Amino acid sequence: MSSSTDTASAAPAPEESGGKYPGKGFHIGEYVITDFLGHGSMASVFLAADGTGHEVALKIFQEGPGVSATMLERFRREAEASKKLRRHPNIMPIYTTGRDGPYHYIVMESVRNSRTLEAALESTPMSLMRVVEIIIRIARALQYAHTHNIVHRDVKPTNIMIDEFEEPLLSDFRVAELMDWPSCTLTGALTGTPLYMSPEQARGERVGPASDIYSLGVVLYEAVTGVLPYAIQHGSPVKEVLEAVKNELPRRPRLFRKEIPPDLEAVLFKALEKEPRDRYVDAEAFAGDLERVRAGRPVSAHRFSILAYLRHLTRRYRRAILAGAAMLAVLSGAGLLFRQRLLRIRFEELWRRAQLKNALYMLAEAENGAGFERETPRAWNDIRLARKAMIGGAWGTARDGFRAAADISRSVGDTRTSAIAELDQARCEIMLNNRQGAQALYHRILTNPDASPAVANMAQLEYIEMALLEGNRERALEVLMLHTPPPEGPIRISMKGLAGDLSSRDVANAVENMQHPFRNDAYVAAAIRAYLDGEGRLAAGYLKRAIQASSPPSEWPAPFARLLYADLGR
Repeated sequence: MSSSTDTASAAPAPEESGGKYPGKGFHIGEYVITDFLGHGSMASVFLAADGTGHEVALKIFQEGPGVSATMLERFRREAEASKKLRRHPNIMPIYTTGRDGPYHYIVMESVRNSRTLEAALESTPMSLMRVVEIIIRIARALQYAHTHNIVHRDVKPTNIMIDEFEEPLLSDFRVAELMDWPSCTLTGALTGTPLYMSPEQARGERVGPASDIYSLGVVLYEAVTGVLPYAIQHGSPVKEVLEAVKNELPRRPRLFRKEIPPDLEAVLFKALEKEPRDRYVDAEAFAGDLERVRAGRPVSAHRFSILAYLRHLTRRYRRAILAGAAMLAVLSGAGLLFRQRLLRIRFEELWRRAQLKNALYMLAEAENGAGFERETPRAWNDIRLARKAMIGGAWGTARDGFRAAADISRSVGDTRTSAIAELDQARCEIMLNNRQGAQALYHRILTNPDASPAVANMAQLEYIEMALLEGNRERALEVLMLHTPPPEGPIRISMKGLAGDLSSRDVANAVENMQHPFRNDAYVAAAIRAYLDGEGRLAAGYLKRAIQASSPPSEWPAPFARLLYADLGR
């Protein structure tokens, strides 16, 4: 069947094709699956080869029990949106779409050597201007989508890919709204990711291009400050997140990173306006102001001032203030002194609540930022310095740096960054022969609801390795209960090897199909499995591969592999 076939009548029914779950060697259209990449909420992504052997990424949605007509329609719309936008250089390239029996698919550029913006920021903090440059390109990609009557509706760091040439690509139009198509979202239903939603999205209203501008503003804010615009975390309950998005004014970016130019702060405030009409008129205008920030030219957005902020605050709470004032006047005229005093207290409390959330801004302005040295960007500076010490083998210095970064992050409520620092701190503790300390850190990460999945997965894998090396299988099983392991992929393969569900040879054989960052972790897992099975020479061989394949030689887990290799030689 041709890969460009989209008609339902040409496809056999699911039961005729057997409805088998795709796996390695599976044929769909002209494509042969070679590896699994990951699951989404509706579809799975695989590496595949076309008829000429060219590598592509294949996103597959499979019909079957429990699959609703709405889910199928969403996938169809993603395919349609992707085809419309395939020509833009900063939108994930789509080659074609098709259907083969119960399998609907989108053929994309291979993403083997790409990483998400979230992963890129976690691994190597970027300069302000590099982040701004990325957002400019994504803003223009959104402008291109908007001119083609497509609203993305789920702009977030994990939907922005950084390819092997360091180019940003906007991806995943799974919940995109095609403005010239009837909506398939029920009125009042939420679509998107709450932390990055616009206020109108959080209210369940139908959204337009201004909503994407808001979401991209949140992405930019988090990328340059290390925190979200509101006093919420990634692990906060959805109800609290939605209330913050709808009602809280964003915190001043410069409170978290002093080197943010006032003009960039002004651009962020404009992009994050609560009312769509107060934001940039379109994504190109947003990109244009960011270009002016890069060039050091004045922007169209107004800079922050205490007076303007207080006016903004007053406008937001005007109804409550006027209602309170009117009630006080009525009661005063009636001469009800006790009730008047009671309602005055209530009125003052209402006004205090409105101001308490924003008192931090005023205090910082008045004191010129004094007292805000313990901020997340400083923590990232400690992480960078500690990683340099780690590369040089100065494990004690590196440990102290990571510990300081974790303490700073927790002190400002940024437990996401503290988990990143604690993962590297645990590795330093291992190299300093403090495995108990390392395990305590791994446990803290796995019980931290704000730790990113990537950090939690690695902490779980390394914690299990520590437990098994001590011969404590019960603890290893307890670690598995602390965090849900990934259902598929290289980390899962390594864990299955450690558990004995796969042999050390099976794990090692799977390495060639893994992304580079996971290969050496798999070799170490295979070595530990071989060691536990009494195959010392085989374990040494796998450790040697992990050491030799590391580039640079200091890249984790190579130092750990050297430590284990030395132990095997005793």
